[in-house]
Amino acid sequence: MNKQQELQEAWDALMGGGKKHYVLTGFYALGDAFLISNKDPKCKNQIVLVEHRLKQQINHWDFICPMSECNRQATITTNGDDGNGNLKRKATSLKVYS
Repeated sequence: MNKQQELQEAWDALMGGGKKHYVLTGFYALGDAFLISNKDPKCKNQIVLVEHRLKQQINHWDFICPMSECNRQATITTNGDDGNGNLKRKATSLKVYS
């Protein structure tokens, strides 16, 4: 599976009602684009796909939708990093599904 397929699968799973989508090296979740983008007005009321992998958080801005079209609430509300791509806190739990 290539990266684009993995992103699409995670997005579909989260849009279908999952809170987190786990992969071998981390997980995906939905983020509040407005808060993650440091309150950028063009991201108001938008949901974005967020990837937590090892010690990085990657925001996938090509996967975004209006909150009004999403039946799930965002679980990620900040970048959570130190400005250098390193997470400031550990994920509460990481489960590996094979």
